[in-house]
Amino acid sequence: MKLKLIAPIISFLFFSSCAYWNVNSLNSKLIAEITNGEEAGQIQIVKDEYALNELSFRIEVFKKNLIIADNSLKRIQVMDLNGKPELIVGSVTNIDRNSFKTAPFNFGVIGSFTQDYNNNIYIQNRLQSRGRGSDNSGFSPSYILVFNNKGELQYTMGKTGTPDLPFFYIEKLFVDSNNRLLVISRSFNTWELYRFSNKKRDKYIDFSKLEFKEKDNKNTYEGRIENMEILRNGEKLLLSVAYYHDIRFKYRKIYEYSMGDDKIVREVSTIQDPKNVLFKVVDDKILYFWNIEGKDVKFMLQNTEGSVINNIKLDFDNKNYFSKIISDDNGRFYSYHVSNDSILIYEWE
Repeated sequence: MKLKLIAPIISFLFFSSCAYWNVNSLNSKLIAEITNGEEAGQIQIVKDEYALNELSFRIEVFKKNLIIADNSLKRIQVMDLNGKPELIVGSVTNIDRNSFKTAPFNFGVIGSFTQDYNNNIYIQNRLQSRGRGSDNSGFSPSYILVFNNKGELQYTMGKTGTPDLPFFYIEKLFVDSNNRLLVISRSFNTWELYRFSNKKRDKYIDFSKLEFKEKDNKNTYEGRIENMEILRNGEKLLLSVAYYHDIRFKYRKIYEYSMGDDKIVREVSTIQDPKNVLFKVVDDKILYFWNIEGKDVKFMLQNTEGSVINNIKLDFDNKNYFSKIISDDNGRFYSYHVSNDSILIYEWE
């Protein structure tokens, strides 16, 4: 009997080891070039000959759309993946309104944003302090503005749904499979989650009530939440908690939290390497972790049982003013790079 069990065990260890060490390189394809300027389909890049002076823009991919926030020009542009404008909301002074769908609006500072399944756009609008210009600190009071696919403002939301209490630092906005908006808010070591069904808040969680402490012999390790990713159904999320001995990193644990039960229901995995930071969860099944090694950009992929199933490497020339890697809801990678007087957007496959 023992001899019969050896082969499957060795086979499992072999394939697990192969998955741990195997690295697949993805190839890039240029899909759009956004040039520097004020016209439709352009973005204003604030830089000198050496570096960006201000990170005044943000690009995300939702449902095969590029959404570009431009805080220099005070506008949001929804484009197709080739960079063709489909909707422009905000300042439209220099836009031919007969050629493009536009919706004038006076934004403060545009923060996080997302899009739902009805093409409504949710935009964090931070209030500007007098005399401070574009306050990009992130901690100014803010509200969430909801626009329809024509760029018409539908309603404004605060912490309770109605615009009575503002948000402060919003980490991310997320729309679940039931078209509910979830807001993750963070300030210092405090994390909060708000879930809204239309304008009504149906869930609030204050994660500061959770205590993360583990003991090893005489040592006590204190855990701090460093990231969280919401599962597609909007009922569960993953908490990434880093444990420290004093100020020294010891390990990272990933937990599954149930909103219905208001508690952690299981530990998904323990990660010893501080380089492996949770990046995204895809299809509620695969966890993507940053796996930075020197100048190489890699991601480690785990299943929800904590087993490594693959490693992915993105090879690109990082000699740019600024580069950022993003992904859509299906786990497809994109990146954008500020180079000379344009932003190049790539798709990786």
